[in-house]
Amino acid sequence: MDLVTVPFLLTCLAIALVPGPTVAVIIDQSLRAGRGAGLATIAGNTSGLFLWAVASVLGLTALVRTSEIAFVALKFVGAVYLCWLGVQSLRRSRRHEGDLPTARRRERGLLASYRAGVLANLSNPKAAALYLALLPQFIPAQESVPYATAVLAAAQMTISSLWYAALVVVVSAVRRFLARPRVRARIDQISGLVLVGLGLRMITLGRAAT
Repeated sequence: MDLVTVPFLLTCLAIALVPGPTVAVIIDQSLRAGRGAGLATIAGNTSGLFLWAVASVLGLTALVRTSEIAFVALKFVGAVYLCWLGVQSLRRSRRHEGDLPTARRRERGLLASYRAGVLANLSNPKAAALYLALLPQFIPAQESVPYATAVLAAAQMTISSLWYAALVVVVSAVRRFLARPRVRARIDQISGLVLVGLGLRMITLGRAAT
């Protein structure tokens, strides 16, 4: 039976197109450190989705959906992390790069971007709800749950990664025109305010939003 249907693909595309914490973090990393950092952030986000898929098979995402304590804890962690990223961006707008060698700075930056993608995804209760509420709706009753989850999750990850990669390419192209220190400082300020705003918004996130 064909698991990856047109309605499923359209649903995944619609979810990917909706701006949220993941998009904000990817854009922030791309503007700050270029295309490589943006792609590393996407890889981190995909790793987080993989972990949520495994948790979905094991039934762990149900805990987030049914336990108020787990939901609030995850929401709080996500909000704190987004605010921390925002504050870091605001602080970065006030200082210049250090004297760290370019190769080491790039390597450290890619690892930091990957980590940012992972943490932004794992601390987002919407990601947990996605694999709990969305995927099961497209799994036939007679189908193996682990196999169907793997197939559908792979399709969803592919769609989101392709869309985010296209976004990174566009942002990277624009970044070339925004390389002046004063402009970059303004970009960091805007990114910081957006991330802090998203973090504060996550605090007010209710179950209806997931």
